[in-house]
Amino acid sequence: MEEEVGREEVEIDKDLQRKIEKTVKKILKKSNLYKMTEIKARDEASVELDLDLSQDPYKVIVKEVVESFLEETIKVVGKKIAMLPEKIESSI
Repeated sequence: MEEEVGREEVEIDKDLQRKIEKTVKKILKKSNLYKMTEIKARDEASVELDLDLSQDPYKVIVKEVVESFLEETIKVVGKKIAMLPEKIESSI
């Protein structure tokens, strides 16, 4: 007989998910991205929301928000660099 080993799936209310996403984005926007980590963002959001975000499925939501934020930031920076005059760009 095969024994099922799995985690209990927790349904997250869509309003709570949006609140977590909004809070993490706000934290990332005001942070120094050279010093900010996913763990630091999750810890700050946990304090602000009074909710333990280090547990699944909250942890996954935070990870996705951080990755998405970084991807968008890279796109914006890339576009700004592409708009620089060639002379300035060659000295970067």
